[in-house]
Amino acid sequence: MLKVLNESEWGIVKREPYQKFLDYQKRLEFNLKNIQIGLNNLNTDFDQKLDNYYVGLMNASNAVAQLSLKSIFFSYSAGLTIKELADFFSDVIEHWNLYAMHHVNFHQSSECDGHLVPHLELVTDDYWEALQLVCFSILFAQPEHLPTIMDILSYENDEQDALLDKLVSPWLPDREISAIYLRQLPYRKLDKVFSAKEEDRPKLMSQYLDDWYRASKREPYHDRHKSSQFPGYWSLEAAAVTVILRIDDSSYRDKPYYPKDLADYARSQYLP
Repeated sequence: MLKVLNESEWGIVKREPYQKFLDYQKRLEFNLKNIQIGLNNLNTDFDQKLDNYYVGLMNASNAVAQLSLKSIFFSYSAGLTIKELADFFSDVIEHWNLYAMHHVNFHQSSECDGHLVPHLELVTDDYWEALQLVCFSILFAQPEHLPTIMDILSYENDEQDALLDKLVSPWLPDREISAIYLRQLPYRKLDKVFSAKEEDRPKLMSQYLDDWYRASKREPYHDRHKSSQFPGYWSLEAAAVTVILRIDDSSYRDKPYYPKDLADYARSQYLP
């Protein structure tokens, strides 16, 4: 499980200037407590004849998956080391895989009315969670999880997303790359970075970061600093693209929203 920083530790290492300690502490403690409760419930033998048996397993595993991913984001904003976050990420993938299994089992059960839905629906706010899974896998230098993640994201989604496909393409070269950006802004702006000449990419990425928050006004994280459950503002995709395309980030690494230590960690793992 992730460590919960005390206030003195948090005050020294926190990365997100808008994060409040009590908000972080209460939210992370709640998440970790309920992850364990959910896992305990999933490990309990229940009578399959009970009403809503498959719904219960699906909902419990979904809560565990959601809370584990949110805990990574909250903890990154709080300043937990990248190594500690990377060590926890394999548990996050295991939890999402567990949810996918129980979700499929529900679909195949008599409790389902035949209406099948994605594990994460890429045309909705779920996209932000999908992008986190892909970017964290890359930035924690754990690309071995990408086939599992993309299988989860492919389930019952009619179309795939251009950015997600481009992010995973170095490790999944046989995967067809969609031409469609299912969430237009800010992500479509990265198309210019991918297609640009190497020497033009730093300037374009710098501009992407300058526009990122304003262009994200329809995304679920926008304006969240006004909420008691503020996870932090981080353009994970900017760091992932920087790593993949080996962009020199010296001109933008200290800009707001750029998680430079995630990019640094990934480069230290991938490059000789």
